[in-house]
Amino acid sequence: MTRARPKTPGRVTPTELKLQAGRPRKQAPPDAVEVVREAAATGASKIGCAMALGTSQDVFNRWLDEDPLLAQAFAHGREKERQTLHAGLFDAAAKGNIVAAMFLLKARHGYQEGQQEGQANRVSINFTIPGAQPLSDFMVIDNADDRTKSVPAKTIERS
Repeated sequence: MTRARPKTPGRVTPTELKLQAGRPRKQAPPDAVEVVREAAATGASKIGCAMALGTSQDVFNRWLDEDPLLAQAFAHGREKERQTLHAGLFDAAAKGNIVAAMFLLKARHGYQEGQQEGQANRVSINFTIPGAQPLSDFMVIDNADDRTKSVPAKTIERS
């Protein structure tokens, strides 16, 4: 005599018999906003900020998605770094550093020098399509009795 199997799907334990849901997710430390802002302001990337917080890059990306204050701190730190670098580059350009001045002109003001190679060797293809023609200009080919004859379209009556 065979015994009836329980109605649970496969070997999956029903949710009411499970003891716990799993390990809780790792949360950001209380000082994470200040740590991230300072790390990003000194040039740290996302992985550098994650290392400063003692976590992985995946967890740090999750924290950025879940916590708008942390994402804002990261953006503010990056902006502070950009301002510091820009000010240093601007000071160097103002003191006569030609390379810094040229870089700022190109990056911030779209300056381009000389002939642009991308435009000089570019292939240009133009398609010219004829306009519509009247019906009287077309010919109809009739293949009746294995003979081919051309009949002007205006002589064909519409039925």
